[in-house]
Amino acid sequence: MKEINKQEVIGLTWLDPRDNTKLSAGVAFYEEKYGEYFLKIDEDSSEKRYFLKPTGSSENKMNFHMEQVIKKKDGSFLKRKKVGFGVMDKKTSGNIHIKYGSKFKTLVMELI
Repeated sequence: MKEINKQEVIGLTWLDPRDNTKLSAGVAFYEEKYGEYFLKIDEDSSEKRYFLKPTGSSENKMNFHMEQVIKKKDGSFLKRKKVGFGVMDKKTSGNIHIKYGSKFKTLVMELI
């Protein structure tokens, strides 16, 4: 995996696999302390917090879980809920492709 500077802003795009068009989707930041990415997705409320963390690897493939923070009514942390999954392999050209939201679009973390 690419070495990430903790201050680096990583672009997120929506990839439509039907015609390979890309649209801006937001930004991500690597949180070195926890070994995961914090995602800010433009389409979602700024109140929603998403994280992407590696869950394992095999040969030339890395797997990721996308989680959303669920809060109590008073705003305090309750739990994290899995809302998607990601893959980085030869087919993704070193980027992370995340299945989340629309079945017609893939969220891509642009590492390369």
